[in-house]
Amino acid sequence: MLNKRVRVLLSALAMSLAMTCFMTGCGGSGEKPKETEPPQTESETAPPQTESETESETELKTDVAYTSQDRSIRITLPDSTWTVQQDADEMRVFSSGKAAMISIVHAADASAMRNLSVAESEDELKQSLTGQYPDANAFEVVEFEKLSSATIDTYEYVVKYNATSMWVYAVTYGIIADSQAYVITGTVLDDNKALLDSVQKSVESFTVLRNNVFSAMPGSAVNQNGSESQSGADAASQLASMTDYSASVTLYASDTVNIRMEPSTESDASVIGSLAPGEAVTVLGESPEWFKIDRNGTTAYVNKAFLVRTQVQTETENSAEQNEAQVSGELNSYVDYGTSYNYYTTTEVNLRAQPGTDSGVVSSLSGGAEVKVIGETPNWYMVSVNGATGYISKTYLSNTNTYTGDDANQGDSGSAGGTNTNVGPISGTITSVGNNTIVIQGDDGNTYSINYTDAAVSTTSGLQNGLYISAMIDYSGTLPNGDLYATSVNGY
Repeated sequence: MLNKRVRVLLSALAMSLAMTCFMTGCGGSGEKPKETEPPQTESETAPPQTESETESETELKTDVAYTSQDRSIRITLPDSTWTVQQDADEMRVFSSGKAAMISIVHAADASAMRNLSVAESEDELKQSLTGQYPDANAFEVVEFEKLSSATIDTYEYVVKYNATSMWVYAVTYGIIADSQAYVITGTVLDDNKALLDSVQKSVESFTVLRNNVFSAMPGSAVNQNGSESQSGADAASQLASMTDYSASVTLYASDTVNIRMEPSTESDASVIGSLAPGEAVTVLGESPEWFKIDRNGTTAYVNKAFLVRTQVQTETENSAEQNEAQVSGELNSYVDYGTSYNYYTTTEVNLRAQPGTDSGVVSSLSGGAEVKVIGETPNWYMVSVNGATGYISKTYLSNTNTYTGDDANQGDSGSAGGTNTNVGPISGTITSVGNNTIVIQGDDGNTYSINYTDAAVSTTSGLQNGLYISAMIDYSGTLPNGDLYATSVNGY
């Protein structure tokens, strides 16, 4: 489970977004290097900052690139204090202790789009905020920007909260297409302008990968068909608007890209080479759509969509860093039950030393093996079995033995320490609140209706939609209508 402070923040953040702001419902191999990937956000009016201007003087590793498990999105986190709390297509969450948080929400279908709303102007945003905070001094809209292309609208704004909020700053960046949307939100808990700037930079670094729907980002050099815009094909106009830097800077290729003799895509004959992902290049100047570079003493040009300030990691390096961050995030959210509960493996499964699929295997268990669950992280149970402890994915454990294979093994059949085999925990997010009944979307992907008539309920503001809860269930008390019977419910 997420630690309590993070859970409260995430719950409040989700409710705030739903009520006011920003999740939308608007409605050499011989291959030619590609120039069709989504562009990185680069300034069109100012030279890129040098490394010395962007790196903080700290021993921490800064500008940590993160690519999602499914390789669909990329974001550059401010530094190595940030951990991954959740990585699922519909919601990704990153946090830096108790100081700041970044969430990425993906509305990927019509249902999700219908459930989202968007402030399309600064006035609309202020009106929505006023509905939550009647005091005119309770908030301040620091920035608001809208950009549009033929198929995509982007909105970015920064709000400073002066009272009655769990955070001081919120940065929101929405990318809105007809059938999909991404909303990236960063929150800063203290009045820390330096932290705000780093969070905003991280939010703005968000990039959608391998998705043509988002190839026509407003202000980019590619059109909705994923090809380079013909507005930049006129070399003469690009050269006329070229600005030379007072000092060269080093940038890096975000993907394989052509090096050209002139700033135009009109002729393949202008291609004189290419850059590999992560390759460094010396940049001498820029036009609205092209960088002027020094290539072995020769002046050449590269599309601005493919040069970035931070060197792209190789897939192996990135994967190792992701795995380490995910394990760290799981361990940081570990909850010790203080007792044990009997669960059973639903199939053959590995007992691992750490909560991650790349972690070492302590032992392998057969289907139907009984284990003692003694704690949990968001996606793993910590268990004790045959004198060994380790982690098993929540996907492969059940509080009842449903395994029907020939190798069923009941493990330790006794109930050590007086453990009640009819009692076990369920965690998830409330989706509906009724009369003495709540419905939750469980961490295991299942939906549960839980009766809390006689339960000890502990929350900060009652039971409500969006609240993350952990309930202790007495399965021997299951009601005739199928509702589970809770002995305690704790909200976070």
